[in-house]
Amino acid sequence: MFLRKKNFITIFMIALAVVLTNLYVFASDDVNWTEADKTNDRWQQWCEQWETIKYDWTQLSLTPGKNESELNFAWYSLEKESSPKVRISKSSDMSNAKEFRGSQSRAVTGYKSNKVTITNLEKNSTYYYSYGTDGKWSDPIIYKTQSVDKFRFILVGDPQIGASLRNISSGEFEEQGQDKATRNDTFNWNNTLNKALQKSPNASFILSVGDQIQSRNKKVDREASLNYTGNEIEYSGFLSPTILKSLPIATSLGNHDAISGNYSYHFNNPNTSSLGSTAGGGDYYFRYGNSIFLMLNTNNTNVEEHEQFLEEVLNDNKDAKWRIVVVHQDIYGSGIHSNEPSIVNLRDELVPILECHKIDVVFTGHDHAYSRSKILKDGELKSNTYISDDKFKYYSEQEVNPNGILYMTSNSASGSKYYPNVSRKQSYIAYRWQENVPTFSTVSIDDESLSISTYRTDTMEKIDQTYTIIKSSDKSN
Repeated sequence: MFLRKKNFITIFMIALAVVLTNLYVFASDDVNWTEADKTNDRWQQWCEQWETIKYDWTQLSLTPGKNESELNFAWYSLEKESSPKVRISKSSDMSNAKEFRGSQSRAVTGYKSNKVTITNLEKNSTYYYSYGTDGKWSDPIIYKTQSVDKFRFILVGDPQIGASLRNISSGEFEEQGQDKATRNDTFNWNNTLNKALQKSPNASFILSVGDQIQSRNKKVDREASLNYTGNEIEYSGFLSPTILKSLPIATSLGNHDAISGNYSYHFNNPNTSSLGSTAGGGDYYFRYGNSIFLMLNTNNTNVEEHEQFLEEVLNDNKDAKWRIVVVHQDIYGSGIHSNEPSIVNLRDELVPILECHKIDVVFTGHDHAYSRSKILKDGELKSNTYISDDKFKYYSEQEVNPNGILYMTSNSASGSKYYPNVSRKQSYIAYRWQENVPTFSTVSIDDESLSISTYRTDTMEKIDQTYTIIKSSDKSN
């Protein structure tokens, strides 16, 4: 009897695994994407520009410095070039410019990675900068600092440039190759950033929740991963928007970024740590005004390292009013990845640590679909006020002194790949959305409130209510 029962359980488990595998394959096949609008003049102009951009691995990247008074630069140069510098001035003719020297390190074969930090920037000021090696300078580029007491940033999810390569381009009889896919996705990535800046012209920076690019080689050893060049065309596309020359972007390490060295060569992240590290880099953080942004590389599954990082950083930044964590994996998302063992494991192991350190908001990606959780603590609803609309969509548009964490998962910013939400909405989800359109969010922060608004790029309409968290010492306010 016991043997028959054991055999039945074994057969049942195998059958269940087969069903789940087939479901996952079906879900993976149910992937949509956004094809670039080829009916306008901009597309033809873009195709001509792309022929130059795709071969240029030396695209500049700007990232936030360790605080609002600093700005970080990184770019490739040819291996024979040396002496990387950035100079900055308040005059467009670069008179009275101050010069900053940088450092060089390895990059992919034939190139070096140059990194420079400029300091002592004043808020609400206009600057011009040039950068170069061996005494050769770029043309001056404008850079404006913003307010610190009240500021705004742009939030984007999974650009994953090049991810549309498996899709069939309409009107053509061939699969999208990497070149065409990257050209398509970069065009849409440019469009999203332009739309976001129109909505938020005074943004201080951009925050990406990870997977900047698509290609990686999971089968190579660490040394080979540090020399991998298969995604350099995608980094060329990702870094090509003109906006990124005047607006820094803080990027989280996605699973597509984490296992090759290119990420660490292209980005000069502030306050980097060896904790949470993979071939692409480790955890890092930066301050802006009253807020601290903690970027965790959860592709490294050693939760103890992330805990150590949070303890060390937050002990030194106890005055931060807002504590914001960015991880790539969607701990409390609603897409097809949200119930995978690795995600559930993060939910079990990392969430108690986040709660212990009184994190306010966790921004995530990975599932290429928008969702917003209820305020959660110990995986349970902890909220003050909830309202329902006439369509019975359950959401909270405002929280006052919440006792818990908000988890928000961003949809794709480029439209290179969309996943569907799971059929049944989880109990921890307040609102979710997937209509296969690129989206972006604007986040506004001051001393008492943090507000999030999310828009679709085709109509520029909100896909969700503006959601606000209020921290007030006077609870009657």
